[in-house]
Amino acid sequence: MKHIYLFLLFFLLFPVLLNAQGIDVPVSEKAKVNLSGMLQTRFSYSLEKDIDVNGKHHASNEQFSRNSFSVKRARLQANATISDRINAVILVNSGEFTGDPQNKVLENAYIKYGVSDYVNFQFGQFRPQFGQEDNYPVDFVRSIDYSNSYYLFASNSWQSFQIGASYYGEIKNSAIPIKYYVGVFNGNNRNQVGDNDDGKIFPARLVFGLGKNTLLGLSGGAGQNMGQKIWAYGADVDYKHKIDDRWGFELVSEYRQGINSVEYFSQTDPVIPIHRYGMRGVYILPNIGYSFKNLRLKKLEFSFRYEYLDSDFKQAGNARQSYIPMFSASFAENYAIRAQLGVLMDRYQHNIPNSVQYNNNRVICQVQARF
Repeated sequence: MKHIYLFLLFFLLFPVLLNAQGIDVPVSEKAKVNLSGMLQTRFSYSLEKDIDVNGKHHASNEQFSRNSFSVKRARLQANATISDRINAVILVNSGEFTGDPQNKVLENAYIKYGVSDYVNFQFGQFRPQFGQEDNYPVDFVRSIDYSNSYYLFASNSWQSFQIGASYYGEIKNSAIPIKYYVGVFNGNNRNQVGDNDDGKIFPARLVFGLGKNTLLGLSGGAGQNMGQKIWAYGADVDYKHKIDDRWGFELVSEYRQGINSVEYFSQTDPVIPIHRYGMRGVYILPNIGYSFKNLRLKKLEFSFRYEYLDSDFKQAGNARQSYIPMFSASFAENYAIRAQLGVLMDRYQHNIPNSVQYNNNRVICQVQARF
């Protein structure tokens, strides 16, 4: 635990170190606040008579819904620029109130302090950098939603919104531009009063610019959860190519692997050691788009995400393969108004009756507005 306390001590002494070097820390009496929001609604329809809108199988004649309208996300964000180096962000998702809002509504709540391109700090609740999907909000995702492995690794505290601190920067003027991130987080997910143990997780990430169109990301992390050692790692490739003034092509692919501590701790009296609870996933997402000029319709896109995910591949896992073709139309720049139509096709290694681990096909129609 010694390295943890040294890391925290550095953050506590950071303002003192700045003053010792004669660097002014500006303070503004009046912050500039920018408000923005996003509304995302959808209609879901199950193509199977015994599968509900959430993909759960029903073997009996119980009542359930095969089609439904829903509000997936209703986000409001406040971004306050306090000075030329400090800004604070709060993001809430009131769409969570439609279900169980416990530990969910508050998403981003952090403070950023930037010294230069090379030295930046972030404190609070935010996404740790552990993959390409952490780099953009869900309204910019080229598919119907984030990948299944993103949500699995999020439940294990490596992605999505976590509480902690990070240091990051960028080396621009080099043959291969590099972005780097390192952080320390509680490791028990978002909106918690405090940590539930003394263990912390330490994710790190490097992103290399390989030419104009390609980014290579490498992620890794280690830590402790309730006295158990955990780890995870991954790699991703992001490729973009503008074919001409109208056509463009993008490709994102990611691989992740790690310890599934959630599965381990779900056992009443675990006998198998935690390192035998392994999770891994890979997906590939090509996207082709056609842009219009001087029309209300700005862009048409077609994507197809294939994903393989096994949450317990070292034991009796139940591998899931997902096929998601999706068509989208944007009626304003930067997806300010966007309509999407897709099909979610899940195939499991073994069908488990009366569970979500059952082969299913669902149609999703989604509309979003950003403002």
